[in-house]
Amino acid sequence: MSDVWRMSSSSDRAALDLVDGLGRWSGCGPHYSRRTPGSRTFTGIGQEVVLVSTDGAAVWAVVRQKTPSARGTGIGPGRSGVKDPRPRFVWRNMVFRRMPECRWSASDLISFATAVTYRTWLEKYGALPEERLRTEVAIGSVKSRNPGYCYKVAGYVKDRVVRGKLYLWAPLPPAPIEQVRALDIAPQRTAVRVDRAAVQLEMFARAA
Repeated sequence: MSDVWRMSSSSDRAALDLVDGLGRWSGCGPHYSRRTPGSRTFTGIGQEVVLVSTDGAAVWAVVRQKTPSARGTGIGPGRSGVKDPRPRFVWRNMVFRRMPECRWSASDLISFATAVTYRTWLEKYGALPEERLRTEVAIGSVKSRNPGYCYKVAGYVKDRVVRGKLYLWAPLPPAPIEQVRALDIAPQRTAVRVDRAAVQLEMFARAA
């Protein structure tokens, strides 16, 4: 997969210890995003890709989950009184933690993790989500005077700041999603059938 990252899961002891600050990392305390330290998993319900660095000193998790209903949209009637049955999803890097002992810089870890996430997600679930990958940084919970700097160095771009959180968009994958989506309608126009996953994997291979 990578010389930097290996596949893990939200129930993997190595990943949990990094997120909770336990085991080898006892005394470091839980990551600020951790809501229930000590629980058996840390990503909640949804699709996930969890990575642990090959030196065991960093963890990365990306999830795709349903979001609460927006005003006037979502599952409930909201303020508009109109029910929208279409579920809303968010695809986000929910945890990134690098311990000082890690041999790679934070920005390098993020760059590699983002690329590995795109490819692993495609292989695991058959296609990338429609939503663009994003992350958020709790400004008051990090020591940096430039919150999100390591993400920006890795190519992430600022979206907005809301309630003390900096939201950033991930770099787009090597396979342009718009192009792949356009190919999805090819069977309606021609007799050629397109395997979306195969097309994306081919594009990743060309970009490598």
